[in-house]
Amino acid sequence: MKKKLIYYVSLLTTIILLSLSIFSNFTYSPFNADNVKESIAILSSSTYGGRLAGSKENSLVEELIRINFQNNKLTPLNDDYKESYNVISPVNNNSVPYLKISYDDGFEENLNYGVDFKEDMINFKNTNLTFSKEDKINLFSNYIEATTSQGNCLFYLSPDDTFSFRSSFISSFPYDMMILLNKNSYNKILDSLREGASISVNIPFSSEEKEISNVVGVIKGTSNTLPPLVLTAHFDHLGKDALKNLYGGALDNASGTSFLLELQRSLSTYGKPKRDIIFVALNAEEFGLLGSKAFAEKNIDKLKGAEVINFDMIGSKDFPLTLMLGTTYKDKDSKLLKSIEKIAKSNNVETVVKYENSSDHASFNDLGIDSLSFCHADVSKIHTPNDKVEYIDLNSINSAYSVIEDKIFESSYNLITKFFYGKLSILIFSILFGFLVSAPFINYFKKKRIE
Repeated sequence: MKKKLIYYVSLLTTIILLSLSIFSNFTYSPFNADNVKESIAILSSSTYGGRLAGSKENSLVEELIRINFQNNKLTPLNDDYKESYNVISPVNNNSVPYLKISYDDGFEENLNYGVDFKEDMINFKNTNLTFSKEDKINLFSNYIEATTSQGNCLFYLSPDDTFSFRSSFISSFPYDMMILLNKNSYNKILDSLREGASISVNIPFSSEEKEISNVVGVIKGTSNTLPPLVLTAHFDHLGKDALKNLYGGALDNASGTSFLLELQRSLSTYGKPKRDIIFVALNAEEFGLLGSKAFAEKNIDKLKGAEVINFDMIGSKDFPLTLMLGTTYKDKDSKLLKSIEKIAKSNNVETVVKYENSSDHASFNDLGIDSLSFCHADVSKIHTPNDKVEYIDLNSINSAYSVIEDKIFESSYNLITKFFYGKLSILIFSILFGFLVSAPFINYFKKKRIE
């Protein structure tokens, strides 16, 4: 009787464990690079207008991400998924752009917008300016600095004649506006200033204060004491220029955002981690890392001991995985960097380490938080209209995922959870179930033979 009880308890336990293992494996939806590329195509499309922080299209992306987090049952870190703050943002003021050269005899020459000159987006404190050699003018080999009572402006040679490159927007930049010129226009302005002409310029952008948001969701862990793993990516980009050119930012950074969204979608179908995993879709990176700065400062107490991994430009073909830390971490020991390098090496993923403040990791590093960015550092098309989804490579996405997958599962999940969500658990429990089911028959036939 006791043997029968042990047998039936063992059989029932095995059935329960096998069922749990099958359920775990069939409810888990693995990371899919095709989903990432599809999301990149959507976010970098004209529907979202270049995702400029402060624009209505940027707000649409905020809401899309919030719904995504909510549908996947992530919880807010604080009171709401959206954590808001104010920024100075560029807006199209719909004025007519011009660059005019006016002479004392009444002759006036107009340069062509988008052909001879174009505004650079670094700053728009002022929208128009008139100056001559009577004002404070500094002339250099490739730029002209003009300062008047109206403000100051920097005219400089464009690196190419297409004016396709658009800078990030930095509201604290020391110049009121910056104007790109081709070589012919640059020389023409120099000559006209020497001849006593006045130069008048107007740009079709101004600056306004806007409220924007980061979007934050959490997969809660079983422990309230372990520091969290924080995964971030910025979703903003550079909008459209006055010529209606779209700066869709597929690589920079619809790619990182889509990578982050696919990670949280996949992990939301996995078991409960042992520590909180915080997903942060950051805004205003292109305004000088303002979103990561706002998030890090607001939540500094919650980030004590945290590891922060940022995704910025994921998916360039034939580029190593750059592991980027801020300049403040150049002489500091980073356990996070060492762990990622070890994992990358074991997965045969080539890495390069750089110390630059050119992405959101720097905001965390500045506060003493161990943070780095994953980046395929192909800068050949970024900040131009040519940064498109067709240049995104699935193999590069999968390569980056192979590293972050091991990091997440090694650092944030216990062995039991990983076992039940692995195919090996089904095999083991299936073999055990088969053995237990067949055991009575084996015993029966053994007895028959003895008889």
